[in-house]
Amino acid sequence: MNPNRMRNVGLLAAPLAALALLSGCGSDETGTAESSPAPASTTSASAPTTQTGTAAPSTTHTDHTQTTTSTAPNPEGCAIGELNVTLGESSGAAGSVELPVVFTNTSGRTCTLDGFPGVSYVTGASGSEVGAAAGRSGSGSLVSLAPGSAATSLVRATNVENYPADQCGVTDVAGLRVYPPNSYDSVFLAYPTKGCSMTGANINQLTVAPVAR
Repeated sequence: MNPNRMRNVGLLAAPLAALALLSGCGSDETGTAESSPAPASTTSASAPTTQTGTAAPSTTHTDHTQTTTSTAPNPEGCAIGELNVTLGESSGAAGSVELPVVFTNTSGRTCTLDGFPGVSYVTGASGSEVGAAAGRSGSGSLVSLAPGSAATSLVRATNVENYPADQCGVTDVAGLRVYPPNSYDSVFLAYPTKGCSMTGANINQLTVAPVAR
């Protein structure tokens, strides 16, 4: 081959090699920019969501436990079926009458009464309530009743005819509806008298004391 022609080919190859080298460098810089995306921070952002989600079941479980514990019944309390409820001999006082409500344990076990019975006037054994139920007076303590023993709660019945007629609304009643302490069951005790059909701050027709021995 002609030496001059070979020299020309060599001179032409050198710039081409340099151009290829520059192109290669440009490709590396471009590839680096495209292959370095923003850091994947979404994984760490999900951690607070996971922690918040686990708090709710713990709170719900605690509330459910407290509610269940607070509603536990007292198995030692006297049930209505274990009691004979009667009225004792009444005694008079100034403008009122005291009525002993006697609770006798007729069961074969010892049971307890604690606090105030519920007392109200009614129109009959299955009748409606007349006026306000008895207000509470005094304080007491737990009473333990062995089989055959009794406890008493004093009920004070006011002479309602001493109240102004337009504030009382005097009406006939057939007796008392009595709930033993902490019971939803009641008994009717016949006691024909008069009560107030109206209620108000100045009307206090019945007052009840806690059970006592």
